Amino acid sequence: MRKICVVTGSRAEYGLLYWLLKEIQEDADLVLQLVVTGMHLSPEFGLTYQQIEKTGSKSMRK
Repeated sequence: MRKICVVTGSRAEYGLLYWLLKEIQEDADLVLQLVVTGMHLSPEFGLTYQQIEKTGSKSMRK
């Protein structure tokens, strides 16, 4: 089993990574580790980390 860590800092970047992240999660031989930083954590930009949690990212940790 291989671990893959993906770092995202903005909503635009996450949008581009979304389908890749889903493929990684669905692969039984891979474990996704998602690191959410930057604008995702800012109230000014809508606290988008909450939307990421709602998408069902199993590797999301507070």
